[in-house]
Amino acid sequence: MSEPIKSKNGDISKAPTPQNTPASVSNSYLKSQPPSVSTIAEEGETKGIGKQLANNPALLSMIEGKLGTLVGQQSGYIDSLPKSVKKRVFGLKSIQQQQMKLEADFQRELLSLEKKYFKKYEPLYERRKKIINGAAEPTPEEVEEGEALKEEEEGEDKIKEEEEDDNEDDSRSDEKGIPGFWLTALENLSTVAETITDRDSEVLQYLVDVRMEYLETPGFELIFEFRENPFFSNTILSKTYHYQAELGYSGDFVYDHADGCEINWKSKENNVTINIERRKQRNKTTKQTRTIEKLTPTESFFNFFDPPKPPKPDEDLDDEDDEERENDDLEARLELDYQLGEEIKDRLIPRAIDWFTGDAVGFDFPEDFEDEEDEEIDSEEEDSEDEAPKQNPPECNQQ
Repeated sequence: MSEPIKSKNGDISKAPTPQNTPASVSNSYLKSQPPSVSTIAEEGETKGIGKQLANNPALLSMIEGKLGTLVGQQSGYIDSLPKSVKKRVFGLKSIQQQQMKLEADFQRELLSLEKKYFKKYEPLYERRKKIINGAAEPTPEEVEEGEALKEEEEGEDKIKEEEEDDNEDDSRSDEKGIPGFWLTALENLSTVAETITDRDSEVLQYLVDVRMEYLETPGFELIFEFRENPFFSNTILSKTYHYQAELGYSGDFVYDHADGCEINWKSKENNVTINIERRKQRNKTTKQTRTIEKLTPTESFFNFFDPPKPPKPDEDLDDEDDEERENDDLEARLELDYQLGEEIKDRLIPRAIDWFTGDAVGFDFPEDFEDEEDEEIDSEEEDSEDEAPKQNPPECNQQ
């Protein structure tokens, strides 16, 4: 693939595409020389050179700088080929370019097809919203088909047990819709659940609907609709993901940036993205006291609507270590932000009822990822004596 969007302070090449296909920037082939066993004389020479470098930091720095300029350079193999062979290489590049143009047409038609069928999904999503919020009831035919599907999944005996339980306790039959539907679905989606705090859960109880819309340009918008609540005055919170107009090297759309929205919190106390620390101060002269407030950002699902942004070009960090730490933190936050958006778009919205019931939990991650993780755990246990403690994931704080 061609290089995706690169910010000055972070590599966002791992951003997912509209088809949930990660972009790759690997376009070079590394050829390493086979290892060789050095002779005694060579080892002695190596040690001598190493000692000289250790005693001459300026020389060592110069060599490191020179080596740095060689990283990513071509070996010169193509230039060494005969002219007739070079022409064939150039011809193949032309043929590949024709294929890539067709690939670009394919991706654009695929996106157009996705949009076409999404329009057919929308009436079904609207009906789902009405049933969830008590504005409509499913038809007897819909209920019957749902029960048949449940029977296929869990067996007839399980259905009968649930019906008996329903008959035993019918005291809540006057409730409208499905209380806590979206909160439960979100909490069953592990990637999203990790960002939801206890305070967030109180707010998400007021969530009416989660939906998405495609943009006219490549990208999509996630829409969270809330009923009136004591926390903020917004009825809609939205997050928009934009992709580059030009396709990447493999023909996929490449992520560009995300736009959030401002949340109009009704009070500092109801703002779940901050912590309030209060302490009293006494004036030594007048003996009067006053209360000092300190507001600090805290982890919250609602930081999702304030996506991380690269520092401004005129923001200078104190040293290279600070800049590297800032880049690593930014990259981790951007990657989490992209992942959350794709999880909600591709997993939660189309399969919301399965996330509510928990039926989708077993299909959250492919089995091969689980196997890899198990292998890593086994390997780590063997070397656990010298293992450093794992770092916690970086906070995604609202600015």
